[in-house]
Amino acid sequence: MQIWLNYLVQVLIYSSFAVSLNMLLGYAGQVSVAHAAFGAIGGYTMGYTATVHGWPFLAGAILGAALALIAGVVVALPAMRLTVEYLTLLTIAVAFVILGVISTFSELGGTFGLIGIPKASIFGIEMDRPGDWLIPCAVMLGLVMVVCHRMGESAYGRVLKGIREDVLSVQAMGKNVVVFKLTVFGLTSALAGLSGAFYAGWLRLATPGVYGFPFALTIFAMVILGGMANIWGSIFGATVVVLLEPLLRDTVRLDASTASIVQLIVYGSLLAALMLLRPQGAIPEGSRLLRRLGILVAGEGSLRKRLRTGPCGERRETPVNEDWAPDFANREPTEARFAGPRRERWDHAHAVLEARGITKHFGGVVAAENLDIELRAGTITALVGPNGAGKTTVFNLLTGFVPPDRGSVRLNGRELVGLSPHRIARMGLVRSFQDVRLIARITCLQNVMMAVQGQDGESLLKLYLGGRGPSRCEARTRERAMQWLEFVGMAGFADVPAGALSYGQSKLVSLARLLATEAPVLLLDEPASGIDTRWVETTLQMVEAVRDQGRTVCIVEHNLQVVGRLADHAYFMDLGRIVAQGAIDELTASAELARTYFGT
Repeated sequence: MQIWLNYLVQVLIYSSFAVSLNMLLGYAGQVSVAHAAFGAIGGYTMGYTATVHGWPFLAGAILGAALALIAGVVVALPAMRLTVEYLTLLTIAVAFVILGVISTFSELGGTFGLIGIPKASIFGIEMDRPGDWLIPCAVMLGLVMVVCHRMGESAYGRVLKGIREDVLSVQAMGKNVVVFKLTVFGLTSALAGLSGAFYAGWLRLATPGVYGFPFALTIFAMVILGGMANIWGSIFGATVVVLLEPLLRDTVRLDASTASIVQLIVYGSLLAALMLLRPQGAIPEGSRLLRRLGILVAGEGSLRKRLRTGPCGERRETPVNEDWAPDFANREPTEARFAGPRRERWDHAHAVLEARGITKHFGGVVAAENLDIELRAGTITALVGPNGAGKTTVFNLLTGFVPPDRGSVRLNGRELVGLSPHRIARMGLVRSFQDVRLIARITCLQNVMMAVQGQDGESLLKLYLGGRGPSRCEARTRERAMQWLEFVGMAGFADVPAGALSYGQSKLVSLARLLATEAPVLLLDEPASGIDTRWVETTLQMVEAVRDQGRTVCIVEHNLQVVGRLADHAYFMDLGRIVAQGAIDELTASAELARTYFGT
């Protein structure tokens, strides 16, 4: 019985390691092979304070978690701009450095580590037997799960999933990616340090071998086996990995040495089969452990048909139909905010955004040369010109994704040059992308919810200390996002993953996400390109409705019919320069435009 209690304690400790790593790897997409090394910081700290200074176990464990948090933040700082490949190499190097540095201190046992750590005592109860560790480790795992679940299944977790898939789109929605990466890296490192302290206290030793590279890979395997971005999957993976050896030994009746070899074979084969047949893991992202009388969710096999819950709890099916398009025939027309001819509307509007002398060279390539652009309140401005003229580059320059070599960009009198993209978005200037850039593995509703500004759940302090505030804010955010989906005619697809949509549907959801920022100035990069003609009409009506709300819109568009339908004012660009501006009918009558744009 005692040996099975030992295995159960091991499952609990390994699960806490796996859950915290899954938070970093599965939700945020940050690959860290140093997770076990952060556990070593917690284990060695607890062991040293208990052995040398006689500290209580919990005090040493808390200090170890704090030091692991600091180490995690220090490691994350240079990793902010690294790709996955280089981040993996960096964390491997960090793991070896941490263990190597620890091994150089004789006070920490040198290469042998700390052996014979005093028996832990928690609230006056000595941990003598394996059963004594059961409740403390369960409480520790519960704490790790609460912290990670609260973080992952909230507005904070939505942003992490966005960072995992597309950093640029998250920045364009006004999210400070650096802060999110630093906090999740630091917090998960602290949880690893806490788990490492319990591991050392249970083993009564802390050695480089305990927290070495094989242990780091074992934690990785648990996360991958169970399913990334799913906390219950990590516990499942840890249970399978830990109990495989005793089950082989006691059930199949293999001796210990043979069982360990067979364990490696089964373990490797299982991982290989999983990667081939079910790469999303045993319990995929978004699945619940039990559903429909305890049957495990089948994963992504039913993207074409999703169950939605109605307002009274009834369940109804919403098929994903690529031929569907919203019907505006029965819509009441939006009352125009401005009346009169377009020229009059443009002339009487005041400038909201002013770009003066914007210049950008990429080596010998002139991307923008001394550009002067105005966007006026409640109007639609168009940037037209041939491919390579620099239209999308202008959007990048205005929104901070590319810094100009010189020039000024002012939004309502406030200088934008030198600011980061997320700060510019929060000031009220947001942009879309030509390639849509929706977060494919989350639902349409979650994509739009991510764009809503000022969510309590995106602050860790409010998330953990704000009581019911974040929950109430989440409900309001969901309601607001649904209103924007209804506005673009996509409310019926709220619970459908964005990756299952057609291109035209994706354009509409992308527009809803942009509108959900409630920014007064919108930059739309080719909103009508690459989609069916029926989707074009729908999109154009949406853009007109946005202008009628009083927002300022700038579009990049090749289709002059679209520009003629929408634009109150147009700038014609060629080779990074503005060569003409005015009403679109004036530009189309220009011989220079005809020669440059149409080659005639």
